Amino acid sequence: MDKVSLLLTLYSIVAGLGITRLVQGVTEMIQARSKLRFYWMHTAWIVIIFLANILSWFALLRFAKGAHWNVFNAMLILFMPLVLYVASDLVVPRLDNERGTDLREYYFHNCRWFAGLLAGFVVISATVQFAVAHQADMSGGGVLRGISFLTLLAGVSSRRPAVQATQTLVLLAIGTAGAALISIRLM
Repeated sequence: MDKVSLLLTLYSIVAGLGITRLVQGVTEMIQARSKLRFYWMHTAWIVIIFLANILSWFALLRFAKGAHWNVFNAMLILFMPLVLYVASDLVVPRLDNERGTDLREYYFHNCRWFAGLLAGFVVISATVQFAVAHQADMSGGGVLRGISFLTLLAGVSSRRPAVQATQTLVLLAIGTAGAALISIRLM
């Protein structure tokens, strides 16, 4: 097994744990739906974090050849799914079957953490790009990463519903654009 395959396997294991946590959380919310007050932004953030898990794995394929690998670069790459795992765990609440759960309240209580964790993820992914490829990413993916970071900073700095809604919609659009870019590259 070559270095890239081993690293992608390790990445997949950790990312799989994050995706599993999201799926378990969604299943628990469906089962407790009568005691939940759903909120669209919370649901959208589950989708955003799911997309980040999937797209980041596919984005790593660009390093399959010609990359500069060492232990530190590998550790940097493995920090990415670890941060996403924490975000995955945080975005799905521990449900209170006694009194119910208001997902709007839960969202605004944790929204800065959601945005902060993903901003950290974006910084780590940009650092990985530079460390492994020895150059900044000036492609469409790099532009999307920059827009994501600025959008997430706005979300970290404000709990205002209008800021959070705008951030959520922009991140969903970026996730869709990122999926399209990666799909085109894989063709």
